[in-house]
Amino acid sequence: MLGVVAAAGLVLCARRLGRRRELLVYGIGLVLTACAYLLFGVGRGAPPTYFAVEAVGATLYTAAAVAGVRRWPFALALGWTGHVAWDLVLHSSNGPAFAPPWYPPLCVGFDLFLGGYIAGAVAKAAEDRAPSPRPGL
Repeated sequence: MLGVVAAAGLVLCARRLGRRRELLVYGIGLVLTACAYLLFGVGRGAPPTYFAVEAVGATLYTAAAVAGVRRWPFALALGWTGHVAWDLVLHSSNGPAFAPPWYPPLCVGFDLFLGGYIAGAVAKAAEDRAPSPRPGL
């Protein structure tokens, strides 16, 4: 629940910046969220294989962030919701945990809320841009 509250706070702050800057905030946040697991690994002595897997994830989420900010905002929604799978599959399993135990569940709530919000905002913006049907047709 704390992740949802934190994401809602981020949305409230980012919305005041205008559409382009709002997307930039979400893009930077996605990159930082993906890189957090790398930082946890550094702090807790993770093996090189851990860093290799996390680097792949960080690269994928960075690509989604760049695509979302520059060209296709829905990529941000996909990146945030896709990060939920990353949290659940890699960091909430029985394997060695390098992230604090509270981080993956917090991240899941945050990611789901933000991914859903961005998807809804993108859909609303597309709807607003669509030409309205002419009466009588």
